Amino acid sequence: MTSGSNVAKILVVDDRQEIRDTLRQVLARCGFGVEVASNGQEAIDLYRSTQPDVVLLDMFMPVMNGFDALFLMRQEFPKAKVIAVSGGGSNMGADALREARSLGARLTLQKPVARDVLLAAIEQLLAA
Repeated sequence: MTSGSNVAKILVVDDRQEIRDTLRQVLARCGFGVEVASNGQEAIDLYRSTQPDVVLLDMFMPVMNGFDALFLMRQEFPKAKVIAVSGGGSNMGADALREARSLGARLTLQKPVARDVLLAAIEQLLAA
């Protein structure tokens, strides 16, 4: 997992601690550098300071939701590689992911996400 000669950095953004912790462990074991944020505002701040290679962005969070964060991220960092993630029930989740795609998410994933599906999505964006 390299981006140039450096370890690829992934920013995980989710309001649920257990999801952040699980993704941090899984991605770190796969050789990625991992930063985590619990809301969209933290994500924007971390993106500014760490310039991650890929962002895994939950859509429904307090403080600043994923839609607003994605909109701002695309304004400030038009080349940001964002994977939008949502559970939110089947219809609500599908609608949220369509909206995220229209706001500039490169890929979308429905929760729960299988490990190999997640890793394949990350690899796809890293190769793009």
